Amino acid sequence: MMPQAPHTGSANAGSAAVIASGALIARQRPRILVVEDETLVALDLAQQLECAGFEVIGPAASVAQARTLMQEDDCDAAVLDVNLGRGETSEPVAQDLVGNGIPIIVVSGYARSQHPAVFQGMSMLVKPVRIDTLVAELKRVLQQP
Repeated sequence: MMPQAPHTGSANAGSAAVIASGALIARQRPRILVVEDETLVALDLAQQLECAGFEVIGPAASVAQARTLMQEDDCDAAVLDVNLGRGETSEPVAQDLVGNGIPIIVVSGYARSQHPAVFQGMSMLVKPVRIDTLVAELKRVLQQP
């Protein structure tokens, strides 16, 4: 099992969600689900996204971990590694996210033609990912300046 940095939940005092007059005010920091099976890559990616102003959900190293995180917290976008090792792909997570209208950025060392069909047409970055490119793509899919 992959060591995880503590993920931040909606009840966390550091969360950007604010309740005012009984109404939920929009979060200031977009929440990004990170699904990556390589521990060092996942932790580095999570740290860099936090430094770039995002709130990271995860990272998750498996479909089961990702689904648990998705049940606990909402996300605004996701960064998914396609191949999670041990013959597992993040395809079920992608299907869940697509069903909920959540934008996905695929990160992979494999050619697009080797990915399951659900990933076709999605934004894709080739590993190793440059953080500035990933941040720009996240802002684009989230329609942020």
